[in-house]
Amino acid sequence: MPRMVLSVLSGVLLTLGFPSLNLYFISWVALVPLMLALRGRGLREAFVWGYTCGLVHNFTVFFWIRYVIHHYGGLPLPLALGILLLLCLYLGLYQAGFALMFHFWERRPRLMLVGLPCAWVLLEFIRAHAVTGFPWANLGYTQTPLLHLIQFADITGVYGVGWLVVLGNAVVFAWFTGPKPVAGSLVFALCLWGAFHYGDVRIAQLKAVQETEAGFNVAVIQGNIDQSQKWKPAFQQETLRRYRQLSMEAVSGEQKPELLVWPETSAPFLYGVDERLTEQLNAIIEDAGVPILFGSPSVVQVDGAVRFQNKAYLSDGTSRPLGEYAKQHLVPFGEYVPLQRILFFVNRLVEFAGDFVPGRDVAPILFKEHSLGVLICYEGIFPYLARRAVTRGATALVNITNDAWYGPTSAPYQHMEISRWRAVEFRRPLIRSANTGISTFVGVTGDLCGTIPLNEQGFLVCRVRPCREGTFYGTWGDAFAWICVVLTAGGMLLTACKQDV
Repeated sequence: MPRMVLSVLSGVLLTLGFPSLNLYFISWVALVPLMLALRGRGLREAFVWGYTCGLVHNFTVFFWIRYVIHHYGGLPLPLALGILLLLCLYLGLYQAGFALMFHFWERRPRLMLVGLPCAWVLLEFIRAHAVTGFPWANLGYTQTPLLHLIQFADITGVYGVGWLVVLGNAVVFAWFTGPKPVAGSLVFALCLWGAFHYGDVRIAQLKAVQETEAGFNVAVIQGNIDQSQKWKPAFQQETLRRYRQLSMEAVSGEQKPELLVWPETSAPFLYGVDERLTEQLNAIIEDAGVPILFGSPSVVQVDGAVRFQNKAYLSDGTSRPLGEYAKQHLVPFGEYVPLQRILFFVNRLVEFAGDFVPGRDVAPILFKEHSLGVLICYEGIFPYLARRAVTRGATALVNITNDAWYGPTSAPYQHMEISRWRAVEFRRPLIRSANTGISTFVGVTGDLCGTIPLNEQGFLVCRVRPCREGTFYGTWGDAFAWICVVLTAGGMLLTACKQDV
């Protein structure tokens, strides 16, 4: 089979493992065609075929970006596709880097089996922190449906699961191409068994712990407000009417909630500044008679200039403020423009690029005897933000988001699945309220307590059981990823030394 076809095939197979298709089992062999294409090739060809795979994978898994830019950015479709391609030209470098690692280690099968999984983790780790950071579509996320497998993420984070998947790919490749990797296969089998066994034990332990926690009922409200209408002054009354109706239905049910959670910017005005609309929202809270956590933009002064912040507010049943949180990790090109001196032209290309500044206070919001760690929208994909909240005492996580930007694409499904991992990594239940979906509750083992489907309005009430269980990942963060960084560097140094000899 032509090497170009093999590289393209790997790019497609890598994408098939992600939502909304969720063909997670394909991920265990997705890299094998690329490895076959790289077999016996020189340095230049290795880069080309790895880059080809990366371009195809990133263009297909992030194809939803063209919808955001075209539909809401107002750019012509060819230009939107061009911007997506520019992003893929950057992201494809990571798969190209993986291919180069394969080239260096191909003639050292044992080093390849150990090194390739670590190299993959290294590259994902760099991508999570380079420029503004973009840890979306990490390979480990494809395994979300296998809850018993992914439980060891409370030790390694998502990187450990990705490491295991790449090890599986490397073992399969080795069986097809050279001396049978008996030792490597045994190591892989033991790691896989160990992951599932750990998952079984951990799930049983956590269920026993959770049964001792009384918990409290929470309702998530999904208003399903069209993004094209959301900020129009004429639609503000309809927005408040819809959230009032859904909230009153939620508090009137048999499972009366003790807390209502509305999505990000569910109050489409400057809360506390616009007196008329603020009074109307406070009246809704008072009529509901239970605390409401909701999102709204706010204004702050920075160096004498008025700037915006994306905030979450918690008010009690009398509309008295209990706490607030300002988003810390802003969406590039959506809430701010990174590298403005270089990308000075972006403000003219993308009209929706905002002028927001990040918040600084990382403390959780206190609610009764519990602490709520808030993650607004995009923040749900960054483990370090959830870790900050947990280390400061958060016993539950709340992710409010507005995924209306993504439209009818795979992005809302991908976003929800990624956020779901924060519950597993830190053993904290996650309450997720999304404007157009997908709203849900995630237990400490990653299990879901119902969902509100995409592009539907409604509410969902579930019992949330806060947790104070500590995890290795919560204490030590990305220690596993750093180990992979060291091992990859050591492997490259060993290779260089042997070549010199």
